[in-house]
Amino acid sequence: MRTKLVGLGERFRFPAGQTIFREGDPSRYLYIVWSGRVSIDLHVPSKGRTSIMTVEAGEVFSWSALAEPGVETAAARAVEDTELLGLPGEPLKALCQEDTRVGFELYRSLTTVIATRLLATRLQMLDIFETA
Repeated sequence: MRTKLVGLGERFRFPAGQTIFREGDPSRYLYIVWSGRVSIDLHVPSKGRTSIMTVEAGEVFSWSALAEPGVETAAARAVEDTELLGLPGEPLKALCQEDTRVGFELYRSLTTVIATRLLATRLQMLDIFETA
């Protein structure tokens, strides 16, 4: 499975502080952090842009590339010099349909990540609003 996924991927490098994408941008890639760290940010009324989590090497983000309407729901910014493997959404969806085992494993893994991140985001947002 990994060989097929890496074969689809494109490498991206972002220097520390550079925005990778903004909330509302079209979501084109599912990203895997190869090295470095990425801050996932939301705009919070009265606080502005707020980091809700940091994604590190081996972790994924921007799964909106696999879901409708394919729009980023948060912003992403390189915290330090960062290298990403970007899996393009449309070819990745086609691979999942063509090879259902790859599709099942990918979506099963993403479901676990999404559930964990949803809980972490909820807790982070509660903390943000309590201190506001």
